[in-house]
Amino acid sequence: MRGAKGKILAALFASCVLMLLASWPAGAGENDAQRLLTAVDDNLWSNTKTITGRLIIDNGRRERVLTWEVWMEGVERSFSHYLSPPREKGTKMLKIEDKLWLYTPRTDRKILIAGHLMRQSMFGSDLSYEDMMEDKKLSRAYRASLEPCAASEEAPCAVLYLLALDEGTTYHSRRLWVDPEKKIVRRQELYAKSGKLLKTVDFLDYRPIGQRLFPKKMVFRDRLKENTKTTYVFDSIEFDVSIPEGTFSQLQLKR
Repeated sequence: MRGAKGKILAALFASCVLMLLASWPAGAGENDAQRLLTAVDDNLWSNTKTITGRLIIDNGRRERVLTWEVWMEGVERSFSHYLSPPREKGTKMLKIEDKLWLYTPRTDRKILIAGHLMRQSMFGSDLSYEDMMEDKKLSRAYRASLEPCAASEEAPCAVLYLLALDEGTTYHSRRLWVDPEKKIVRRQELYAKSGKLLKTVDFLDYRPIGQRLFPKKMVFRDRLKENTKTTYVFDSIEFDVSIPEGTFSQLQLKR
């Protein structure tokens, strides 16, 4: 009797498990990951924003500091103006959708950055011009899935593995270490199609700006180089501001 009763209980338990699995929505984990990635994007992006800050380029031997200001509209348009040092003062960059123009006062020329030029280092930094063009909402360019966090993580943590939807995307895959409660990124790793780690980005010193949390610094490291890093320092930032008409025009490059 005891053996028969045990078999009945086991059968009931197995039946309950099957019912739970049947009721669990297909792809729920993937949907949760994509929702979290969208929330992260929403925290960082807005219709418009203006930023002033510094670009600190450390090549392992010396450090250079560039100051700049930028106006952005969505992810499609941006206009950057470099204010110092003297060598880069007056340099301007204009991005409109998939095109990027560069103007340098030393040559008094504007050039369209395209082809192999896109892979060149920007001002000798750890960023390429391709990185400038990759400034987009990740939730639109990648499919996200969840991976386990290391047990040693002190803050709340979720790891998002992102796989590019388009073969033409610069980085085939990424890993993001995310605080799922605050919807912010702590660290990002960028990979080639081969799986080789190309770059890392650390997001530091988050601060409240209105209803958002935004990093004070972003530290880029090109993992194909040794002892280099490039730090973006955001000294001031405003979201959803009015941008003067004509800002995103090639006429602005030589003004």
